[in-house]
Amino acid sequence: MIVLRSSIVILFSLSISPILAQNANEGFGFKEIPVSTTSAAMGGNQIAAYATDVNQLTANPAFFDSTLNQSVSLSYLNYLTDINQTSLSYAHLTDSFGLISGYFRYLDYGGFTETDEFGNELGEFRSAEYELGVSLTRAYSDRIYYGITLKQLYSNLYRSFAMGLAADFGAYCIDENGLQMGLTLDNIGGRLVDYNRGGASAFRPSLNFGISKKFDKAPLMLSAQYNNLETWDLAKTDANSAALTTRDALTGETERRVLTADNLARHIALSVAFVPSDKFNIVAGFDFRRRLELASAQRPGMVGFSLGTQIKIKRFQLQYALVSYNINGASNHLALSTNLNNWYKRSSVTQ
Repeated sequence: MIVLRSSIVILFSLSISPILAQNANEGFGFKEIPVSTTSAAMGGNQIAAYATDVNQLTANPAFFDSTLNQSVSLSYLNYLTDINQTSLSYAHLTDSFGLISGYFRYLDYGGFTETDEFGNELGEFRSAEYELGVSLTRAYSDRIYYGITLKQLYSNLYRSFAMGLAADFGAYCIDENGLQMGLTLDNIGGRLVDYNRGGASAFRPSLNFGISKKFDKAPLMLSAQYNNLETWDLAKTDANSAALTTRDALTGETERRVLTADNLARHIALSVAFVPSDKFNIVAGFDFRRRLELASAQRPGMVGFSLGTQIKIKRFQLQYALVSYNINGASNHLALSTNLNNWYKRSSVTQ
């Protein structure tokens, strides 16, 4: 019988369980970790606030911007302990099809020592998960855009693996007063192979709506997002919601209140951005669901809060986000982006 060290169980529990707690789908919980540093800073998967970031297309494939042509971005996330995520994104504008973009995400859980029931070391192994996505974004009009992302998911955990295919659909619009709205329908698809090598099974889709307002006379942008419109009772999988359960003294039947402010809050993420110029901003966000599900009642700390910034220096765009997922420490998101057109132009001038 093969026994893994307790550190493996603890590490996997810290890395996967918090994500699955916020994910309605079974398996592939890693895809709920944002690829975009901008989204991470704004409280999660921000779908209505666009910040000239090619990685934002992973949040909403409808973010159309011609300036993203030949934009490339490399991002890194130090998630928890030895768990690290690296991603690469690229976009190219075409006359016939619109904006075509793609990204590759690699989540590495690190190395592990395998032992038997007596503690004898049998060797080393690694576990990792991957996501490869391709997006197509088009303009319906000057202010309304739509897009689709097709993505392949692969998970390799010890001696088990799983593979799935899914599609995300998005819509985005912006008016002349700086009001932005986004709508996404995510995870239309399912597992083709599960960890037990069983048959195919469908994911549970999520429908999300976001709104953002940038003010003309103040360097501020306020954003709010309502996630999982398709499911009201998000608290049913939270052990803390047991406090809302009552038992009938005569029949012994239990009943849990569903129409509560707690359930409403779990759908909402808020953020505020200070944008003094197009070369610099500071963002703060708050995810109610993350706070309610992952914070300790005794020591909640800053769980649910996030903070980030974006700085443009010459041909580079640097982004950073600090996100608190649990009391043990915050996660660091970093991204470095550039536009290859700027390099081509500079080379032509030099010659």
